[in-house]
Amino acid sequence: MTGNLQAIGFIASWVLGWGIGGSLIDAGLINAGVYEIGVNQLGTLTTFSAWSLLWGWLGYWLFQRFTGSKAKLP
Repeated sequence: MTGNLQAIGFIASWVLGWGIGGSLIDAGLINAGVYEIGVNQLGTLTTFSAWSLLWGWLGYWLFQRFTGSKAKLP
């Protein structure tokens, strides 16, 4: 597989993991009664924000680990 196809596959997998993971966490919190989806969207916003930051940090860490890059976030 060429480098471009690998990158496209990685990004597609990463986006799917982000979306599915966030949805599963959100559904679990709703089912546990932590918050209700129809009443307030603050719980969903908090879950979305926290999961996005965690997932993004993990991707950045893996990128540095696998590429040996010392690039820093702005």
